[in-house]
Amino acid sequence: MNHRMYRPNLKSGWSLIMLFVLSVVLYLIASNNYVEIRTDNYEEKLAAVNLMQDYLDILETEIMARGIEIDPINDPFHSGLIGQRLSSITTDRGLLSEKQAAINPNIAAIFVEELSRVKKGDKIAVGITGSNPAVNLALYAAISVLELDPQIIVSLSSASYGANREEMTWLDMERILKDNGLLKFSSKYASIGGSEDRGIGLSDFGLQSLREAMSRNGVPLLLGSSLNDNIDLHMKAYEELLGDTNRYSLFVNIGAGLANVGSEPNARLIPEGLNTKLAERDFEIEGVMMKMAKQNVPVLHIRRILRWADKYNLHLTMERKPVPGEGSVFSSTILNVTVASICLALLILAIILVIIFDRHDRRFMANIVDPDDEL
Repeated sequence: MNHRMYRPNLKSGWSLIMLFVLSVVLYLIASNNYVEIRTDNYEEKLAAVNLMQDYLDILETEIMARGIEIDPINDPFHSGLIGQRLSSITTDRGLLSEKQAAINPNIAAIFVEELSRVKKGDKIAVGITGSNPAVNLALYAAISVLELDPQIIVSLSSASYGANREEMTWLDMERILKDNGLLKFSSKYASIGGSEDRGIGLSDFGLQSLREAMSRNGVPLLLGSSLNDNIDLHMKAYEELLGDTNRYSLFVNIGAGLANVGSEPNARLIPEGLNTKLAERDFEIEGVMMKMAKQNVPVLHIRRILRWADKYNLHLTMERKPVPGEGSVFSSTILNVTVASICLALLILAIILVIIFDRHDRRFMANIVDPDDEL
């Protein structure tokens, strides 16, 4: 009778169990090893964040020194940048949460990210308002670190909780920063802002307060007889400030100043971020943004800073101060590819070794003569 001998195989030996255990261990090692990847312009972003923090510190010190009241509930960090709900130079409702979220130095890194497409020394046109001074500070910090050449026009009035104290407008904040050596540029012109960019609806006292702010800070007023006049005045001012340069490399709009966006519906219709095809769209009223676009100037539109903070995963609560360098705008965490590759290589090596030993055992057993066969 012919008896066949037992031959070891991978399906039944301890080798299969060992491979299983090894696979689990290597999987756990690979899936729990992460590495932090810094984003582009990491150093510039940190520098901008630190500079914005310097801006905040100086302004807080100066505002407290001048005895300006700070609301500890609305402004728990005592930045002094959260203004009043209503004042004589308040033109519109503003979201308190937007103003609070902007008091985060890490927002300066967002502007570095968005402005990094512009080269050092490039001339850019900038349109801002007094509605959210912390956003203006973040923009200024990024411009300073990237060493751009900004030509700035501000619509000076403010929405609720912005720079709406008559004695501490945006121009006054700029002046404080310049006097302390933290700023090398400032607004070249100012308009009233608000309805028709002429402050329609403001009291005489409010209009006079804005004019006095411009006067004490040495900034000329742009004021036409209608919104269209004011838009034209803004464009002429930007052309004058352009000098010998062919055209601006970028137009940055912060907020919804009517001279810049043309109308309130436009401000909501224009996508936030970089707009390169704005000139192809039709608008009932064309503000500076559309006119710049028709001159082949890319437009960066930033209106709701909370959306940007969410996009870049920035810390938003008011329970603790933001930590510099925190958020996806600085870095991201991914699985460690090197560790995963080593684990995979070890597993493949283990499988190969098991196969080799398995085949060796088979040949060894095949060379043993079965006594029953000889009989």
